[in-house]
Amino acid sequence: MLTAAKSYLRFIKMSVIKNMKAAIEYRKSFVIQTVFMFINNFFFLIFWNIVFDVSGDNIKGITMNDILYLWSIPTMSYGIAFFFFGGAQKLGDYIINGGIDILLLQPKNVIINALLSSSDFSAFGDLLYGFLIGLFAVQFDMTKFLLLIILSCVSALFFICTNVILRVISVWVGDTSNVEHIYTYTMLISFCTYPENIYSGIIKFLMYTVVPAGYIAFIPIKIISAFDFSLLLILIPVAIIYILLTVLICQKALKKYESTNNVLLRD
Repeated sequence: MLTAAKSYLRFIKMSVIKNMKAAIEYRKSFVIQTVFMFINNFFFLIFWNIVFDVSGDNIKGITMNDILYLWSIPTMSYGIAFFFFGGAQKLGDYIINGGIDILLLQPKNVIINALLSSSDFSAFGDLLYGFLIGLFAVQFDMTKFLLLIILSCVSALFFICTNVILRVISVWVGDTSNVEHIYTYTMLISFCTYPENIYSGIIKFLMYTVVPAGYIAFIPIKIISAFDFSLLLILIPVAIIYILLTVLICQKALKKYESTNNVLLRD
């Protein structure tokens, strides 16, 4: 078991290096996508800064520092998820178009192989943005900043798991790329980047069940800002449940999957 784990770690390392080399090879595209994503995120910060300038430094208990947290952990975790595991965004296409056939012939796990097959270059802009904003959110406290990075990695698992689940159900219901896009950008990211105390009732319930915004943003922020490590007893088990649920659905999807008999080569 230990040998298998080491083998997968080497495989992940090699795949990440390969994707990063691909990013460097197309450096102009990589830089442009990174810069534009960074600027896009920065405009939201300008918006919130204007709101606080007009309304005062505290709006119903919400401060600008709370907004910095909200725009650091979710964006960094999104960047980690899809810069390093960008194949998650193509998983549905692999299933619909038969691109997964070649992965079935590989000795490594099909889903892990698919996740590492490519990188979303623009996600590096999110990663860089979240990293820099996170420094200001923790006011350059390196202990808190290290904790922020670790929790962002945990939050990234939720992005990956929800994305994979919504993609692999293509086996049963057909192309779900539009559904996944709406779920991720209209619901998940939107919920994550607004203060928790503006939500109540059914919406707040959804954020801790169907849409895991609470586990991506709100609980990690509470852990860092208040050093409330008891919340890890909620965050870690839920993350494990999401991973196990994703593995279960992927296993059932692969059993249901029917090859397109396409003959493909992988670089």
